[in-house]
Amino acid sequence: MAEALSVMPAAVLRNLADKLYEKRKNAALEVEGIVKQLASAGDHDKVTAVIKLLTNEFTLSPQANHRKGGLISLAAATVGLTNEATQHLDVRVACLLVTSIYTIPSVS
Repeated sequence: MAEALSVMPAAVLRNLADKLYEKRKNAALEVEGIVKQLASAGDHDKVTAVIKLLTNEFTLSPQANHRKGGLISLAAATVGLTNEATQHLDVRVACLLVTSIYTIPSVS
């Protein structure tokens, strides 16, 4: 986790948990850029660390805003990975993403 914290700015992590959607969305876009940069540099260990951080600290959190930020940031990380997404996402994380794709629009 320390490896992921060294890559992710504290402001991004704070904004992922914010109650305002716009702040979570902007933070997720920054996550996408970070993951894209790491993937293009071939730093797969840090990409995996970032995904584990987002999964464990955000999507599995009991706080709703943390979960929302985690899901949107995982989706953004997947976009940043493009062709390498299957290499980094395990089945459990993929199920979280697919579930959120169908659940979030139905709640809105």
